[in-house]
Amino acid sequence: MKLLGAILAGGASRRFGSDKADAMLGGRKLVDHVADALRRDCDALVICGRTHSHIARLEDRPAAGLGPLGGLCAALAYGRDGGFDAVLSAPCDAPGLPTDLFFQLSKGGPAAHVADHPVIGLWPCALAERLQSHLEQGTDRSMRAWARIAEAAPVELAAAIFNINTPEDLAKAGLT
Repeated sequence: MKLLGAILAGGASRRFGSDKADAMLGGRKLVDHVADALRRDCDALVICGRTHSHIARLEDRPAAGLGPLGGLCAALAYGRDGGFDAVLSAPCDAPGLPTDLFFQLSKGGPAAHVADHPVIGLWPCALAERLQSHLEQGTDRSMRAWARIAEAAPVELAAAIFNINTPEDLAKAGLT
């Protein structure tokens, strides 16, 4: 399977107060932790919603300001057009992704997501047009709604995912 890794990093970081992707944890940027985790299984990597020096950037589709789904839509279209089979997505603020993330998600079927973090998912590139159509209709833009439409299976991971929304979360992560 040819797999594209997509870091979804287009949020405003309101609760965090500054750009979360560039926040430091263990001497490294959060986005770099996520990039390293996705590289384990992916043939290529993109970042959606912001610029990062070593990762190809995609503009949200079909327009900016659509949240994580705009980034996922861009990644699915890029993947489809580039001959990838699926996209493995993760937000820039989840630095502790398991080393076997793809394996765990693939047990859920061709489309699957982490049960309590639907931004972390495995999405067939064949869903690109369906997601773009969904976004153009202007209906519910939540990841959970999209997961239902895509018939993505929720997968319980062996260990909990810790994502960072506030400076306090970052401080806690640095202590673990």
